[in-house]
Amino acid sequence: MPTTPTTDRKPVYAVAGAADAAVAALRELPAKVSEAVADDKLRDEFRSRFAELPADVKAFRAGFPDLLLQAQSKASDLPQRVREMLNQAGREAGKAYEEWALRGEGVVTRLRGQYGPAVDGAIASVRGRVADAADEVAEATEKAADDLQAKKG
Repeated sequence: MPTTPTTDRKPVYAVAGAADAAVAALRELPAKVSEAVADDKLRDEFRSRFAELPADVKAFRAGFPDLLLQAQSKASDLPQRVREMLNQAGREAGKAYEEWALRGEGVVTRLRGQYGPAVDGAIASVRGRVADAADEVAEATEKAADDLQAKKG
């Protein structure tokens, strides 16, 4: 008689969903890299930005003192901004967790459908073998007890 598990499966589903999302992203990666490498517009933009890099560094160095002054004036707002960013990150993490759990539940359901009958059969077979082994141990124990009793008597 099957029993209903009392544990929360959502973390398992979330892990399965995250793994499935990671695998899907990795499967797409070679095509995206090939596409980016073959993209003339992207290569031209990269060359242009690389050519502008020395001028950008020079401009950054020239504006660095002003940047420090601006940073000092904004430092008082920093704790509130950090709290807001942490709250937003928490909401985004919760949303991702929910999405992964939902996706993972689908993955687990699909895998159960594919492999469940085979696993159930293997479990039944193992249970049968364990029961047989327990019976053999019980018989051997009874025989040993009888032999000891016979030697004493």
